[in-house]
Amino acid sequence: MLATNNIIIKLTQLGFSSYEAKAYVALLQKHPSIGYEVSKISKIPTSKIYETLINLKNKGAIMVSNSEPVNYYPIPPETLLRRLKKDFLSKIDDLEGQLSKVQPFREIDFTWNLTGYNTVIDKITTLIDNATKSLLVSIWPHEANLLKGSIKDAETRGVKVIIGVFGSYDFGCKNTINLQQYAVSSVSRLGKHLTVTIGDSKEVVVSEINHFNNTTVGIWTTTPGIVLMATEYVKHDIWGRILEDAIGEEKFEQMCEENDLLSCINKIH
Repeated sequence: MLATNNIIIKLTQLGFSSYEAKAYVALLQKHPSIGYEVSKISKIPTSKIYETLINLKNKGAIMVSNSEPVNYYPIPPETLLRRLKKDFLSKIDDLEGQLSKVQPFREIDFTWNLTGYNTVIDKITTLIDNATKSLLVSIWPHEANLLKGSIKDAETRGVKVIIGVFGSYDFGCKNTINLQQYAVSSVSRLGKHLTVTIGDSKEVVVSEINHFNNTTVGIWTTTPGIVLMATEYVKHDIWGRILEDAIGEEKFEQMCEENDLLSCINKIH
């Protein structure tokens, strides 16, 4: 019985329905047989047996007599398997040619909403670990402490790492700039801070950590427009810091106050 069940399973894997496999095996056990006998041996309901036998005939697995009552005979197993093998290999050859001509869609953009501090940190870590070419990071000391190992590993394996950190923190990375002066105004104005991490200019995690209610939300996305916007945001902070160091803090603040456009921009939050 166990061997019969195994044969039925194998036949279903080759494209037979369960009923078709059972009926074919029943005919191997007793042939010729009329439909009623096949039904009894295979335990297929009589309401389904003739439909099943017609399907087997159409598959070329059985032969049907012209006599009354109608008798059914199985095609010899070696003949059936040879036919199935030939058909299978033919389909493989045909499919191989067709698959080689399938054109891929353009890269699909994804966006995931992230909720919770640990979820955000885990996703940033994954992004950093997956980076192969470049890593642009805007980060705060507490998150820097959690991500330092992954960031250092990225630089060690040849990834170009650029970091803007809102505080005094030593990553031991070559391209690091202290943005601490911006940190005070950001938290005082918004009550929260952003952490932005961009990998290979293809994906970004932007997270918002709220200091008032201790909530963290964020997104991970490969959408080019958002990746570009996040990249320019980080570059803007770094450019601003370098410019301020070059012309002096007093002159920089004076310029921000006296220039109408800069003054207007600084009031938006």
